[in-house]
Amino acid sequence: KEQLSFTYTAPDTTLAMPGQQDLFIASTCNHFKGQDAEVTVVLSNNPAWTVEDGVVYFYVTDGQDKASLNDSKKVLCSNNEDGEAPTARCTVPNFCGTELYVYTRAGDVYGIAYSVTVEFHQPCNSSKVIKEKRKKINTMHFPIHVKDECVHHLIQSVSLRAPLELLSMTSALMTIPFCPNAEQENLLSLDTSVLSLSGLSAYTQYACFDTPCQVDSRNVIASNPEMRPLNSLRLESMCDKHDSITVLVHCWGGEQDHKNGDYVGKFHFAAGVNMKSPTRAVAKNPMF
Repeated sequence: KEQLSFTYTAPDTTLAMPGQQDLFIASTCNHFKGQDAEVTVVLSNNPAWTVEDGVVYFYVTDGQDKASLNDSKKVLCSNNEDGEAPTARCTVPNFCGTELYVYTRAGDVYGIAYSVTVEFHQPCNSSKVIKEKRKKINTMHFPIHVKDECVHHLIQSVSLRAPLELLSMTSALMTIPFCPNAEQENLLSLDTSVLSLSGLSAYTQYACFDTPCQVDSRNVIASNPEMRPLNSLRLESMCDKHDSITVLVHCWGGEQDHKNGDYVGKFHFAAGVNMKSPTRAVAKNPMF
């Protein structure tokens, strides 16, 4: 898990009216307990975060009260602190909740377009980090009340932090935790991709809900057995009753190591949950 980067993103860009209040929810099922959560808001039309050009104020909690936010003491981090200009991100150290809530309030400007991202990562070495006293949250925009139509569920993606290497004719197992969400039930698919960095290696993929995950195993629920430098796989039904999936990646070929004669493949791996679309490629069914 330490080699993977886990990110939650909004499925769409939000185009807000002045003062509009929204809520973005990242369901984690405690997969990232103790990790730092970095929350980022990207302003499509105002990358410099100039207040006069329209900004978004946001407040992060652990989801105690979905309908509204009234108490600044519940805020774990915010981009709106007393005496400070609003910024693009804030970090929640040692997050321990099952859901992370990002409340947003658009500034008093028309045409504010923005997207929300939450990334979980291992905390820095605590012995080297100097803890700063937490600054007071600016409550000028409180309370925040969110209408049902302004509640958005973030969707998850995962990628390698750095490329991996495999000897030719060997395999790696990628275990991907995810969190089923009742609001998106039966609306999601999962795409996984393996990309050769040199083009001299090819890969196959086999996905399992249960272990052991092996080629020709009854645990394989979907596969792409075509040896390709870019191998992609789609699972049409995945999230409803499972909270993790294991993908076996098998390597063929690669660049030759002149020291010992071995062939080594170097690749990137990524997976993402997506809303189902009317047109989609279908993965090959497994043998069993």
